[in-house]
Amino acid sequence: MNRKASRWLSSTAILLNLLSVPATADVVTRWNAIAVEATALPPNSILQSRVLAIVHAAMYDAARAVTREAPPYAVDIQPGGPASIEAAVASAAHGVLMRLAPAQSAALESNYLSAIASIADGEAKTSGMALGKEVADKLLAARGNDGSADKVEVALKQGIGLYQPTEPHSMAPILPSWGRVKPFVINTNAFTTMGPPRPDSPEFEADFNEVKALGARNSKQRTADQTAAAIFWVVQTAVPWFAAARSAVAERQASVLDNARLFALLAMATADSQIVCFKDKYERLHWRPITAIRAAGRQTISKLVGDPAWEPLLGTPPHPEYPSAHACFSGAAEAVLRGELNTDRVQVSVTYPPVFGVTRTYASFSAIAQEVNDARVWGGIHFRRSDRHGYELGKRVGEAVLREFPGQTRAAMSPRRWSPSCW
Repeated sequence: MNRKASRWLSSTAILLNLLSVPATADVVTRWNAIAVEATALPPNSILQSRVLAIVHAAMYDAARAVTREAPPYAVDIQPGGPASIEAAVASAAHGVLMRLAPAQSAALESNYLSAIASIADGEAKTSGMALGKEVADKLLAARGNDGSADKVEVALKQGIGLYQPTEPHSMAPILPSWGRVKPFVINTNAFTTMGPPRPDSPEFEADFNEVKALGARNSKQRTADQTAAAIFWVVQTAVPWFAAARSAVAERQASVLDNARLFALLAMATADSQIVCFKDKYERLHWRPITAIRAAGRQTISKLVGDPAWEPLLGTPPHPEYPSAHACFSGAAEAVLRGELNTDRVQVSVTYPPVFGVTRTYASFSAIAQEVNDARVWGGIHFRRSDRHGYELGKRVGEAVLREFPGQTRAAMSPRRWSPSCW
């Protein structure tokens, strides 16, 4: 995929989210859709995950400040009098997004004015607006020096199994410092993977042969549906997962505070999953399939049969291969949604690009995660174990967030009995 097409796909993704918001949506789900829309722009979904986590943390702390029915996440303030929860949540989300998505300020302001106009004038509205703004300001200040703007140099080395910039653009690896970003809930040092299999191992040979056959641009073994799934998952990972969350909460008709907590859990768990994922990526510095398959075609590497002209279906992302960031995100999302909602069931369809693109329909959260793991192999950009290990890493992050987020959730009060279904 060329750079112009990539930019177009990313920018058109912003159109689909408000179309997928149920008519009965509350202030949390509406501002979730607005936030995803405002941040579904280049350069990537890793940066988006941080912004969404801050937005949803602000909405949660604003909602609980009004109700006083749950402990705070980061900002504990109290309104001076009666406050509108709708005004507080909308103001908190708007305040964060205006700072972190300034390119979308006109659309954000329009959405905010519309939301506020629907609330009856009076002291509660004014108090709620002020409370939400204060929460947003305090959370932004708390995350101001979280390491997301840090720059570090990464030293790449030549050798079998080691990451190299990939053709056709050979871009320098991005976000090498992301593993040092301050997490939202977890202790990142408690999370790691077993690492990729050795290049001379039977496990790597199996992964190598699978992606070589199924992930090639002109693969004869990949089905049309597998090709469609691979192309669909070029979408930023948050877009389908938050659409699934919106669909799920529309069925349960929970309170504003309960929805604010669920979306905060989901946003912070997925953001933390990207931090631990990139920490592992730059510690492992594992090569991408295009590098491995072409190298094996030029020289003898164990039992691997390479192809010096091999090309993947998708453009290879400019960062190390292991573990898969999409899979890490998806493991965390599945863990939170299944754990907090106590079900794997969901009915959701997402089209990407919007209106005329690929439509994928899912009946469970585990089916979404399964397809993500498969799609990254079918796209030719990940080995199977990178997806499996990334999914498992993300799942552990999601479960930790459920345990450690302030206050007891249903998931934290009872053990989760489900098992990984992605392999």
